[in-house]
Amino acid sequence: MTPEIAFVLVLFVAAAILLATERIPPDAVALLLLVLLVASGIMDVASALQGLASEAILILACIMVLSRRLSDSGIMNRLTARLAGRSERAPRSIMVRLMLASAGLSTVVSNTSTTAVMMPLAQDAARRANCRPGLFLMPMAFASILGGSATLIGTSTNLAASSVVTRLGLEPFGLFEFFWVGLAVTLAGVTLMALVGDRLIAAEPGDAADAPPEPLFMATIAIDEAAAGGGKPLSELGLADLGVTPLAIDTSKGRVAVHPRRKLHAGDRVIVHADAEALAHLTGGGRLSLFGIGDAPPGRQFAQAVLLPGSHWIGVSVARMRQEIGDDITVVGLRRLGTEQVARIGRMRLRVGDILLMAGTAQAVERIRADIDIHLLSPDAPPRPTRREGWFTLGAMLSAILLGATGVLPLGIALLAAVLGLVLTDRFSTQDVFGMISWRVLILIGGMSSFGAAMLETGTAEWLAHLILDWVAPFGMTAVLLSLSLLTVVLTQPMSNAAAALTILPIALALAPTLGVDPRPLAVVVTLSASLSFIAPLEPALLLVYGQSRYRLLDFVRAGLPLTALSVLIVVGLVPRIWPL
Repeated sequence: MTPEIAFVLVLFVAAAILLATERIPPDAVALLLLVLLVASGIMDVASALQGLASEAILILACIMVLSRRLSDSGIMNRLTARLAGRSERAPRSIMVRLMLASAGLSTVVSNTSTTAVMMPLAQDAARRANCRPGLFLMPMAFASILGGSATLIGTSTNLAASSVVTRLGLEPFGLFEFFWVGLAVTLAGVTLMALVGDRLIAAEPGDAADAPPEPLFMATIAIDEAAAGGGKPLSELGLADLGVTPLAIDTSKGRVAVHPRRKLHAGDRVIVHADAEALAHLTGGGRLSLFGIGDAPPGRQFAQAVLLPGSHWIGVSVARMRQEIGDDITVVGLRRLGTEQVARIGRMRLRVGDILLMAGTAQAVERIRADIDIHLLSPDAPPRPTRREGWFTLGAMLSAILLGATGVLPLGIALLAAVLGLVLTDRFSTQDVFGMISWRVLILIGGMSSFGAAMLETGTAEWLAHLILDWVAPFGMTAVLLSLSLLTVVLTQPMSNAAAALTILPIALALAPTLGVDPRPLAVVVTLSASLSFIAPLEPALLLVYGQSRYRLLDFVRAGLPLTALSVLIVVGLVPRIWPL
């Protein structure tokens, strides 16, 4: 092992840990890798920054803008309603229609935007069929991810992988190169959900009487002089009548256990669990106040929002977020996936998937809606642009895709021309364009692309590849492909799909020369596997339906594990037949 391999290997392990734990924002990790590679002399500045200048970065930025514009215009709502057809009484038929509509739309629009648009349609269909929305929401989100894998622009992971394989010496992935595999996994996923989805999700038709409880938020009640009433016991606050469950009481002397006869004093904080409606009612009478609500105006409204991967709020305390989002809105409750932690929410640091209950003016809620790092789950807002502008945007986007697919123009240039056309016709401003782009995602992809090149150039990827070969090569090429696929799927649990793909791709490409096979099918297996993990609600599309439903973590494991296994088997089985080894 050379000193260069040892150094890059240390960076590889450190980057994997940091990306998994998110102690440092992923984009900062990517930039730190570039700094260390240049400072160590392994790469020069031009090579280190080359990943940020790829066509895939340009394509992804343009897709972000066009997808956001389509989503805001309301045109996607009309398209999905037509694709899904009229609601029928048979839940299985509704599920299939919703999944096919979601999968079809996500081939050209991000699965996050597709899911956000499809959710109201699924909820309305559930009401008409007298079903719980959970029966449709999760399969619909699954389908948006499956459909997105079929095209280059359907998911940022495919574009990120294309950037890396181009940097590492292969031809970039074609616009529809993954189509047949994507179609196969989509149809298999729809079939699986149609046959056993109702049992996997445990959401059978019926009224709401036996439905799971509403999702609970953690919040803190501030006890003032009026509420304390000279030592009033906890039972007299009437929390039980409102459906609010006290968990702990923080006093000036520390935390004490909850007891109905526990006397309260001014300055105490009662940590509670309650659903959003109960917390809204709690402040309605004026007797009690949620800590952090401050001097919000009487006309305030409540809204729920979910933190998506890559958000700059991740790792920030709720108290700091309250200070930075403005005086006209605040965070009053927090719901966290798979945790029973009892804490004052102001001290809690935000994580991916946290659901925030916010209170503020209508104008403040709209300001939060425009934040690309937070997705507002409620209340619904009327589309801002007109439908005519939506059709114009859709036409520009489809024209760009056609020009790119036929080779008249490079896809990146065609999409850039579409965005510029919208700007020049006053559909929106350049300032709007820059605000619609998630720069952190672009930096992560560009930085990890250059790091992948460093792994190959120094021989680190080849060294790691030999470790894998020692274990799986004796069992044949199918075992090699399966190991790459499973390793990628496992990495998507602690880190983003794109980061997982970019971590494994250099190793996969280094395997090819040793095995004497074409590297492209190995790259395709890793790329597709990174987008086909459904075990936990960590993908933005799954986070949206988790935040809008009564799902538990076990629901995703029960439904997502067989779908993930089926998808992996299809990818490993089909890829060598379409891309011969």
